[in-house]
Amino acid sequence: MFDKIKNIFKKEETFSCVIFDGKMMKYMDLTQKQIDEIKNDAKYKDWTIQKKEEC
Repeated sequence: MFDKIKNIFKKEETFSCVIFDGKMMKYMDLTQKQIDEIKNDAKYKDWTIQKKEEC
């Protein structure tokens, strides 16, 4: 029970990213889970994402 409550307040690490969706470039802070979703989901097939530290 205590671990579940503790996980609610646990902050996930975010990464500064540049996202290009084919029309607009956006600068966002995303978690690794969100980055993986954009890279692997078919509805984001034309999107490119680059972490700031990879630039």
